[in-house]
Amino acid sequence: MKPVLVLMAPGYEEIELIAPIDILRRLEIPVVTAGVKSRSVEGAHGITTMAEMLMVDVNPEDYSGIILPGGPASWLLRDTPGVLSLVRAMHKEGKLVAAICAAPIALEAAGVLKDRRVTCYPGVEGDLKSAAEVLAEPAVTDGMLVTGRGPGAALEFGFALGAVLGKAEQVAELRVAMCV
Repeated sequence: MKPVLVLMAPGYEEIELIAPIDILRRLEIPVVTAGVKSRSVEGAHGITTMAEMLMVDVNPEDYSGIILPGGPASWLLRDTPGVLSLVRAMHKEGKLVAAICAAPIALEAAGVLKDRRVTCYPGVEGDLKSAAEVLAEPAVTDGMLVTGRGPGAALEFGFALGAVLGKAEQVAELRVAMCV
């Protein structure tokens, strides 16, 4: 399996970055992190994490999907043309496209939410105008599109990602092993 790409922008919500990566790696799904502006990226709560590469060096053909952690970084993701280009490329190829918290606003800006069922951080629903339905669920899967509600849903979001990537049976076992 090709790795999943996780974008890191300044102000990302730390748990929304780390929890899904941890779950995917426990499921033996490869993950690569890419910094939107730099390799050293500070989160919303002052935790700095080092990305493995820069977004400008990403070739979408090398990845099985893309994940956008939310938090204050969501607006930077939405307003960065390179992010939108990567999201569109992954979507066009039928690959995983995922975002949590407020980051679905970047998916909206990329034009990939039309007539889809999604979830997002409370208060952001009005920005997802093309979505068919915005649900107040921890994680929503609609085909290869996965969205998560917010920080408290980071584990459920990670489990949904694993299931979409073909590891549903292992997800069930991992939930037990992680006491979820």
